[in-house]
Amino acid sequence: MTEKIAIILGATRGIGRALPGVLGAALGTGAIIYVTARNAADGERLARELGGEGVTARWLAFDLADPASPARVAAILRERHGGVDVVVQNGAYMPRNGISAVEDARPMIVSNSHGTLRVLRSFLPILRPDGRLVIVASSMGLLRNLPEHLRARFDTTRADPDAINATMDAYVSAVEAGAAAAEGWPDWVNYPSKVGQVAVTRAFARWAKEAGVLPAGALINAACPGVTLTDATRDFMGTVFKPEDAQTPEQAALGLAQLATLPAGTSEPYGELVRHGKVLRFGD
Repeated sequence: MTEKIAIILGATRGIGRALPGVLGAALGTGAIIYVTARNAADGERLARELGGEGVTARWLAFDLADPASPARVAAILRERHGGVDVVVQNGAYMPRNGISAVEDARPMIVSNSHGTLRVLRSFLPILRPDGRLVIVASSMGLLRNLPEHLRARFDTTRADPDAINATMDAYVSAVEAGAAAAEGWPDWVNYPSKVGQVAVTRAFARWAKEAGVLPAGALINAACPGVTLTDATRDFMGTVFKPEDAQTPEQAALGLAQLATLPAGTSEPYGELVRHGKVLRFGD
């Protein structure tokens, strides 16, 4: 029997660090979990720690903001294993507390929207039958978080993912020109960024099925892990997030692992945003 191959893109801290153990247990004996880091020291340390925790782990260098990185990593997995069963993109550029959208908008959209599409395009061709491709996003990515007049720009029932990213690029241009508020965009960059990320995932999933390139039984979804206390969210506790609602990274990882290991023969959810097994309706 071919061993199960999984990769977690963005695994050095927070939910990503908690996920390999949970995912390894779900996939069973013989599974190989690849984890990624942006530098060798972090990657080697992580693989060593996971090995001590009973996970068969290997590491690869990856940077979501690097246009060549997803295709390079996918090529390595194709060469070594012929394909992959589970892909979880957990990496993302997070907003920085006290930093204006003028500074954060471009790197966030480059990573979270364009980077997500590069991951989807790079890993779909090596996804095995019954494979699972999960993009970690947020319920901030629901259309209700945008004013009504902007929502039509994210109609994933018709628009292709490149059109979604063109909208995100226009948003960045509006921010940098000082015109975003007049156009109705939210002040906090995380809302448009997450809407774009979820929309790109949904539009790509629809395209893959309609184009007939989706492997048999495979599923593509976005995931909302829920409010989680991590280094990335700590500065926003008490303002954006309620500390009493926050879960641990280990608790968040359980929902992601469940979505990433749905049994063969499962046809839904597909192309949705899912939080702990529940579909969150995008709103288009």
